[in-house]
Amino acid sequence: MKYWLTMTQQIAVAGLGRFGLFWAECLRDLGPVVGTSRRLLEDLPDGVRQVPLERLGDAETVFLCVAISSLETFLPRLAPFLRAGQVVIDTCSVKEYPVEQMLRHLPGEVDIIASHPMFGPDSARERAGRLPIIVHPVRGDGSSYDAWVHRFTHLGLDVIEMEPADHDKEAAYTQGIAHYVGRMLSFMDLEPSRIATLGYERLLQVMGQTCNDPEQLFRDLQRFNGYTYEMREKLRDARERTERLLDSP
Repeated sequence: MKYWLTMTQQIAVAGLGRFGLFWAECLRDLGPVVGTSRRLLEDLPDGVRQVPLERLGDAETVFLCVAISSLETFLPRLAPFLRAGQVVIDTCSVKEYPVEQMLRHLPGEVDIIASHPMFGPDSARERAGRLPIIVHPVRGDGSSYDAWVHRFTHLGLDVIEMEPADHDKEAAYTQGIAHYVGRMLSFMDLEPSRIATLGYERLLQVMGQTCNDPEQLFRDLQRFNGYTYEMREKLRDARERTERLLDSP
């Protein structure tokens, strides 16, 4: 079937920040892409056009690439421009909170899909093989969800279906801890060294990848995932246990 390979209607990206621009570029093979931003952008990827917020109602699918912490105020601004039959897909790094906000603020006639591309502009270049994307159907008859599963697969992504709560429990460690440790390392002002071990170089890579992202993403990852507090408590306990090893004879 060809319905999932090409799209004659537009795909919209709400939020053309660092990730939003990257994601818009990823979607170009599927159809025409438009995007919105709070500022006028002069340097857009080929095939991507900036439009006002109200023009998102012309798109078949709207991807949310705004900050997690801005969803509560952004979604009520977006909702009046949406129409029945449209699809809204978030790309947030946490899942339970965005799902709650989309169900609360978006019109009932709009299909909703939760997603999390488990990669960004930096990690996409360095990871080998198919890049993973988490997906979950939130609202709709299933046809738009099936279509986007096919489209993501067509883009070469590894589609992983996962409940929002299961995602957040796992991501608190697989993603949350990496960003937490990366930020800690950045406060140490670590530098490359001619005598660096492989382990040290990998720590610098973690620091570089996580700190290239906005500080707002770091804060949102920790604050809006209900399972990251437990992760940070275990991290503090592990540090104390490691320090106690130095007290042993």
